[in-house]
Amino acid sequence: MGANEVAVRFRHTCGVDSGPYPFPLAASISSLKEKLLAEWPAEGPLAGERPASVAEIKLICSGKFLENNVVLGSLKHVLGEPGSDVVVTMHVVLRPPLPAKAPAAPKAKEPESKSCCCIS
Repeated sequence: MGANEVAVRFRHTCGVDSGPYPFPLAASISSLKEKLLAEWPAEGPLAGERPASVAEIKLICSGKFLENNVVLGSLKHVLGEPGSDVVVTMHVVLRPPLPAKAPAAPKAKEPESKSCCCIS
């Protein structure tokens, strides 16, 4: 492993691991997701869970969801020293994209009651 690389293992919710794969410290989380999707197994327990796109993949590291624009080099507190034999495990969660919200229909006004009341 080079001085500017880190090994990342992906652990799926079913307990199956993918990797470890070497990534440069300049790699973004988005590029990790692309690699994970490209290397998704065609057989085994994960074959039926293959996401349609990287938008469905969420990565968790140290209990936090990682945003697509984050680069590995900014996670030094998790990765340890570059070039060491440490393998970082990231958890993989699949979430289908949220459906686009339809504009809310205007609420129909309830008819106002026109009754009177006398209190004595």
